[in-house]
Amino acid sequence: MARDELLRLIDQAAKEDWIELDLAGQNLTELPPEIGQLIHLQQLDLRFNQLEDPPPEIIGLGINSTLNYLRQQLEQGKDYLYEAKFLIVGEGGAGKTSLAKKLLNPDCELDIWEASTEGIDVLRWDFPLRDGTLFRANIWDFGGQEIYHATHQFFLTKRSLYALVVDTRQDNTDLYYWLSMVSLLSDSSPVFIIKNEKQDRQCEVNERQLRGEFENLKETLPTNLKTNRGLAEISQKIQQSITALPHVGTSLPKKWVDVRRALETNERNYISLGEYTRICEANGFTQRTDQLQLSDYLHDLGVCLHFQKDPILKHTVILKPEWATTAVYKALDTKSVRNNLGRFTRPQLDNIWSDDEYSAMCDELLQLMMQFKLCYEIPGHPQHYIAPQLLSPDSPDYDWNHSTNLLLRYRYGFMPKGIFTRLVVELHEFIENQQLVWKTGAVFTNGTARAEVIEHYPKREIRIRVSGNDQKRWLSAVTHEIEKIHQSYTSTNNPGKNRLRYQTLIPCNCTTCKGSQTPHDYPYERLQKFLRNGQYQIQCQESYQMVDVRRLLDDILYFSDPLLHPERGIRPDDNLQGLPLQDVSSIRNSAQIQTYQELEPTKEVFISYAWGGDSEDVANKIDTTFQTKDITLIRDKRDLGFKGRIKAFMEQIGRGKAVIVVISDKYLKSENCMFELVEIAANGDFYDRIFPIVLTDAEIYKPIKRIRYLQHWEQEIAALNEAMKTVNAANLQGFRESIDLYTRIRSTIAELTETLKDMNTLTPQIHTESGFADLISAVEKRLNQ
Repeated sequence: MARDELLRLIDQAAKEDWIELDLAGQNLTELPPEIGQLIHLQQLDLRFNQLEDPPPEIIGLGINSTLNYLRQQLEQGKDYLYEAKFLIVGEGGAGKTSLAKKLLNPDCELDIWEASTEGIDVLRWDFPLRDGTLFRANIWDFGGQEIYHATHQFFLTKRSLYALVVDTRQDNTDLYYWLSMVSLLSDSSPVFIIKNEKQDRQCEVNERQLRGEFENLKETLPTNLKTNRGLAEISQKIQQSITALPHVGTSLPKKWVDVRRALETNERNYISLGEYTRICEANGFTQRTDQLQLSDYLHDLGVCLHFQKDPILKHTVILKPEWATTAVYKALDTKSVRNNLGRFTRPQLDNIWSDDEYSAMCDELLQLMMQFKLCYEIPGHPQHYIAPQLLSPDSPDYDWNHSTNLLLRYRYGFMPKGIFTRLVVELHEFIENQQLVWKTGAVFTNGTARAEVIEHYPKREIRIRVSGNDQKRWLSAVTHEIEKIHQSYTSTNNPGKNRLRYQTLIPCNCTTCKGSQTPHDYPYERLQKFLRNGQYQIQCQESYQMVDVRRLLDDILYFSDPLLHPERGIRPDDNLQGLPLQDVSSIRNSAQIQTYQELEPTKEVFISYAWGGDSEDVANKIDTTFQTKDITLIRDKRDLGFKGRIKAFMEQIGRGKAVIVVISDKYLKSENCMFELVEIAANGDFYDRIFPIVLTDAEIYKPIKRIRYLQHWEQEIAALNEAMKTVNAANLQGFRESIDLYTRIRSTIAELTETLKDMNTLTPQIHTESGFADLISAVEKRLNQ
């Protein structure tokens, strides 16, 4: 879309108070600041563009942040930052620090006895562009020791340039590991391989093969950093590549750039939130929400650290992330902590961080370790902590009942370091007796079932087996936490795509495999495909017996998957990636776990409504009110999306016991909304779980009016049927499923509207005037049942 055309569209939207603007697939690289004037806009579709302005970090914060950013650009004007990150990774002793120093000063003498980098060093490299503009490259020199790998993930940022340094004398660099890690964590940012040919010992790299797998690999460049051979070419190509990164030179609101420059000239390691606010105000940045939006943006870029949602860390803005990581590594590298296999106390930390630069920040640094999932406090032992990556590699002796175990495996194409240790931190309160945990395994118990989780890193697998009572429920809780870790690797450029490649393997239940600790297993995605194609039998490759696909899944899933019930219709566009698993928070708060009975059950309520207009106004008011009551409102627009798996949410224990439905004329004629309502009804207890608010335009109280909705869906079916007759049958993929959905709605809408009209619903005005008191009371009563 041309800029003039877009500006005319924005002008029309402003005059007509549009609430929705669809700019999907318009090949846009930037948005005009004028969009910030659309104060009534509630939905902005920016999918399938290559936007650099606003940055993806801003767009990812949602429509309000995006509009606010554009408004600031409009009011303040634009300025430009010419800077980017250059990250140097590789094994310890490969020459990463030498490369950084040589880029800054080719004539510097290298110290062959220099100690390896501990944690991360950050250096500033300035050089002029062709037009004389000064460009700033922030060089991040990463320590190569394995202990540092777990935290690298927090700083291997997107939209950066990378160099993997290889010591050709050592032959110890796992190129596949490092290239995979950069590709995974940086969203495939460009990377060079720098061959540091010490003593001119050359080493060939199969660049063609590596390029076939890693499209982000730019080039392999040889050098001898001691003699500077090849250094000039490396420096030139790094400068060319880093200045060509897509985000370089894009605009920001002028005051953002002013504050950014003020922060970078501040020589302190950290400042209080109050000091940050004063710096913003001194640069004309007075709105609190704007100030926090900027710190959030800088945090996402790795420029500073500001954990706004953490009760301790939110009061501090860490200006130099390398200062914080050095402190963290200092604790983990301390001999007493390592000798005690990762166990330490708060007094030990006070001693480790007794230097002036750390002593006043012990609370914050410990909280940072917790935020990075590097350690946890031992339940029942205040101020005693464990860093799981330092635990003993040897498993303790423990008994296990091998009969009727529930098994599950995850197999990874590339397995980043830290998945298992993050899981241990997340589930540490369930470690059996706080003893059954080691570097690569743990036994978690909820009091009725036990889950053994073991990481087999050489085979790129995590294996789970569960014994005891209610095994599916406990397996569901544990695997849900694993899936949450998997989701942290979602692509920024493509939010629906998970960059982590893995398979969920379902064990066979044939007579030969059932009860075996090493059964044949099937990828979950393959079983999905079988069911979608109506194939309900699959052959075991051990016994060659035919087994029921639905039964395979039913043995594992905590509740029934829609695919197991073909009578309800299988939709090819169903989002069925990953298992529909149960949140461990609901298990953690379950009355079955005697130790944690005092915790409140999770309170979550769904709301279903038609986007825009009065419906969304009501939904927004309910959302705001419920937040003050500590009740989580799950909105399809925010959390599920079209045909989001409402059933999977509602059947989770302690969640989805209540559904607020804002009924309007638009709702009853909407394919999206009616899909949700029909799914709610299909799950049973419709009357008890639904809390309707009926808007005045929803004409459900007279039979003649209700019939019009039935007629509407009959007309939709007829119109689509007629249209389908004009198209070759080979091109109708997906249309038949729409007909099936419309038919399903038509067959249930009369009964649903009859139920709704018999319920004593209050008007939106009465609800609003009372602060939704009656609705809150009814919902809380339902949640407490």
